[in-house]
Amino acid sequence: MVMTLNDIGKALWKALSVMVTAASGIAICVGGLVVGIAVETLLGVLNFLFGILITIASLVGLIALTVWLLTI
Repeated sequence: MVMTLNDIGKALWKALSVMVTAASGIAICVGGLVVGIAVETLLGVLNFLFGILITIASLVGLIALTVWLLTI
């Protein structure tokens, strides 16, 4: 079987298509990983700050209850 220039062009085009598809798939995967890490970091910080806020509110409530009980 003799390969013509057209057959070689089709083979090279297919190889290029496969490489571009693989590269774009890897880029999408890495992008999703970066977005996932950023979102988890942000949610972790917000969770931590919410915990601090709840702790402060609880301490204020405990101090207010103690002062109220001491003034009765």
